[in-house]
Amino acid sequence: MNLWHISEELFDSTPKQLHSQETVYTIGNGYFGTRGTFEEGFRGANPATLLFGVFDTIPIAHEELANAPDWLPLKLFVNGERFRLDSGQILGYRRTLDMQHGILRRTVRWQSPDGAIVTIESERLASLADEHVGAIRYSVTAEQQDVDLVLWASINTAVGNYNVMHWDTTDQGHEHAMIWLLSETKTTHVQLMQTMSFTTTAPFEHEIIDSDVSPSIRLRGKVAAGTTFTTEKIVIMYTSRDNVEPVRAALKHHRTLMVATEPRPKADTATTPLQAAEPHSTQSPYTRLLSRHIEAWQHYWATADVIIEGDELAQQGIRYNLYQLRINASAHDSRYSIAAKGLTGFGYRGHVFHDTEIFMLPFFTYVMPEIARNLILYRYHLLPAARQKAANNGYQGAQYPWESTLSGEETTPPAIVHPETGEVIPVLNGSLEIHITASIAHSVMEYWRVTGDDDFMARYGVEMMLSTALFWASRVEHNADQHDYQITNVIGPDEWHEHVNNNAFTNYMAKNTLEQTLKAWLWLQQHYPHRAQNLAHQLNLTAEQLAHWRDVAEHIRTPQNPSTGLIEQFDGFFKLEPLNQERYTGRTDSYQGIFGIEHVQKYRIVKQADVLMLLTVLSDQFNLKTKQANWDYYYPITDHNYGSSLTPAFHVILACELGLPNEAYELFMKGTLVDLQNLRGNTPEGIHAACSGAVWQAAILGFAGLQLTPDGYKTNPHLPDKWTRLAFTCFYKGEPVHFDLHI
Repeated sequence: MNLWHISEELFDSTPKQLHSQETVYTIGNGYFGTRGTFEEGFRGANPATLLFGVFDTIPIAHEELANAPDWLPLKLFVNGERFRLDSGQILGYRRTLDMQHGILRRTVRWQSPDGAIVTIESERLASLADEHVGAIRYSVTAEQQDVDLVLWASINTAVGNYNVMHWDTTDQGHEHAMIWLLSETKTTHVQLMQTMSFTTTAPFEHEIIDSDVSPSIRLRGKVAAGTTFTTEKIVIMYTSRDNVEPVRAALKHHRTLMVATEPRPKADTATTPLQAAEPHSTQSPYTRLLSRHIEAWQHYWATADVIIEGDELAQQGIRYNLYQLRINASAHDSRYSIAAKGLTGFGYRGHVFHDTEIFMLPFFTYVMPEIARNLILYRYHLLPAARQKAANNGYQGAQYPWESTLSGEETTPPAIVHPETGEVIPVLNGSLEIHITASIAHSVMEYWRVTGDDDFMARYGVEMMLSTALFWASRVEHNADQHDYQITNVIGPDEWHEHVNNNAFTNYMAKNTLEQTLKAWLWLQQHYPHRAQNLAHQLNLTAEQLAHWRDVAEHIRTPQNPSTGLIEQFDGFFKLEPLNQERYTGRTDSYQGIFGIEHVQKYRIVKQADVLMLLTVLSDQFNLKTKQANWDYYYPITDHNYGSSLTPAFHVILACELGLPNEAYELFMKGTLVDLQNLRGNTPEGIHAACSGAVWQAAILGFAGLQLTPDGYKTNPHLPDKWTRLAFTCFYKGEPVHFDLHI
């Protein structure tokens, strides 16, 4: 097993496997992600290239990432017969994602229907060093006889988000050996310029075919038996979001890439067989791109890699999740964040949830703090919309949307078709799942605690904290009879129980927001008094308000049995009917899928970590007795297999702390392999990006037991039995800290 490679040696054309592997073999660089479809295409495939922050409007769900014109197509004809995986005979097949270098390779040995045998090798990349560039190197080897080859490379506009088409062609043309296509989204009017070159050093005919639908370059020639023909396809992409004029920028960029290449030899005839690759004195564009791309990936892995020895599957799996975290995050753009499916598929339409802050952001905070800063800045930029949502609902401060894109407005659809039951169901999360506002505030404080970025905190962080505190202080309801504050009519992280009162996670996180905000406000007054004065004026802060915050934080309802430490998930949860899970052994659906959205709410069954997530996120605030009591109660009634992909890996942290290594390892592997093995059955819709972040947390905060102290880091390892080493790097206040744990 190569611990850096994800490989398959058998082509499975069943739709479920085909689409799942399209997701698994996605390449990307944070600017764009391209699913692992084949260059030659395949019946029923779902090709997609999604660009960071490029949306178009749709009914009901507001907007979605717009599937760009496909830059991959490269059709091959051998002696007039088209190479297809469902035609002729596959004599050998291997596809590999090289995670270490960010390269997708494929080798197919193919016999055409008329008997010609060729070996086709391709490799593609989304340049990590030059984010506007996608590239393919494509080779054909004639094995037993001379063959006539035609290769037809194009940009295909006939792709959509399934049946929804988002782009119109506005212009198309060519210059010299390069074609270009200018497209625009139908309603948001984002322009996309794509340029393409398709070159070879072989004496092949070169033909440009202009088209508004599929502009192409066609190469035609002969290859002698035993020799190899190689070509390079380079595509440049710029959008009008890039603060440049996309047409000029893409053309200039492409010309620069090609300038060091010697002119293509002119063919005397179309019938001269290719004998061997002709030497040339300069590196080809692809070779230069590849070198810089590999160097960029080496730089990433130098700090991001997590080394596990003694368990090859775990090592390979965690690297896959670290690969996904990098390809779905922009290195510099703070106008958008990481969606639930990243840039790998159409699931959740590119909308951003609290998945980013709770599950993914810790990895970036500890390992790539510059990206973490941008992810939080995304939320800062959306403060005006969050304030407007709070005002529209009758509250003060800022209330963040459950789902968001670019404007910060609520993009949760009002209804969806349930994926398991097929029923049309209302989606109440946009109005009731309000804990996201506390999750964002928590992420601000954690970023500050780890990085020590005082400048960020003074400029942006404290304002975000104050704004969310204003919301919570106005959202709580004072109960004079019980002498406390309550938060009613919400949906907690569990999500299977709606319209609940005093959800523990929501209330505790609101309390934490108020407490931490008061500390941050005091710090700002002491160290940045001018900024504090401006914020006090801007937000109309008064001494009475601050006193109210303290009172709410002290008296908000946080029900917990004082003798056992057990926390009730929400008011009345303990009175719900128990569910005999043994009756459903062998099920393949979640309990919500089995019972329906209304009926499941009467049972004491949990979709995903709620109370247990609270005990993990605010770990320092709860003792071991409390954690054990709640684990014993809630772990058995959580749907670990079909409830949520987030639960397994995230539970690892708590399981390690409680000395449950077997349970922890089983959960870790469920999270690590969720997409590689399509454990949830929905990998075709895109990777589980939040689970990728949870896997890192499971390894580092769980098995390594990493904790931040006033003096820096300490570890409390609980390594699985087969692990002999766990090594990783984190940053603390700008300085790298290396850990190497051995058994």
